[in-house]
Amino acid sequence: MIFLAFAASLIPALAVYLIFRKRQPEKEGYAADIKTSLINGIKSTFLLLPFALAFHIIGTLIKINDVNIWIRQLYKDVFMAGFLEEAVKMVMFRKVLKKSSCEYSWLDVTAYAVLVGLGFETLEAIVYAFMTNPAQVIVRGITMMHGMFQFIMGYFYAKGLYTKKKIYFVLSFMLPFLYHGTYDYMLAEEFSGYGDIFAFVPVTLALLSLILVFVMIRFFRKNRDVEKFNVSLRPAIQAAGDETGTEIPPRQNEDVTDNPYTEQNEVQ
Repeated sequence: MIFLAFAASLIPALAVYLIFRKRQPEKEGYAADIKTSLINGIKSTFLLLPFALAFHIIGTLIKINDVNIWIRQLYKDVFMAGFLEEAVKMVMFRKVLKKSSCEYSWLDVTAYAVLVGLGFETLEAIVYAFMTNPAQVIVRGITMMHGMFQFIMGYFYAKGLYTKKKIYFVLSFMLPFLYHGTYDYMLAEEFSGYGDIFAFVPVTLALLSLILVFVMIRFFRKNRDVEKFNVSLRPAIQAAGDETGTEIPPRQNEDVTDNPYTEQNEVQ
């Protein structure tokens, strides 16, 4: 039964992947980036392990299990889960952009981020399949929580590239982190006896994730022909395959020296 539930939970993520993959068959390099995004999401679960182990060791050394329950769960659920997972997924998402050979747009960047989240969620679902009941496994698959965390991340990151305002890069990490951290914190079994609020908030956030699925669908359908969501967000020079770099034509009337993503690449 649990195997069937796990298989059913993968259907929404698989459908999103196939839809995104076939979105722009004429765009060179796009399908490869879509595949890379999903694979990077899967890889991110392995990248997370050494950091999670380090945080676990630190928690043991500072005797985190002996402190107040509110602080203990804050450390475990908000920082060990929410912060670490979103940070790792952000790294793998940015890696897709850095290595891309495709003329990616606002819509493309958002799609890449969503698939990084779904790749992470697919492998994580295997673990949860042995820890929870079939109903919870199916709910996780339908709500696509990690995919929706990354929908928020990708949307605001792309908005930062388009508007050249750094605040959107900050929001692209902070909003998914706070959403994820709050969900895990309020869902902790240790708080089950403290009132209905600790059941109400996670259920509300799960429903919000389901709503975001429809928001995401509407976003891609409504804006598929809107210019600002389809213009290239690539920097003028992309050094993704050789030391000299490959020159990429900028957007019309764009000042090629004034692109915030150039700064992002320098950070990387």
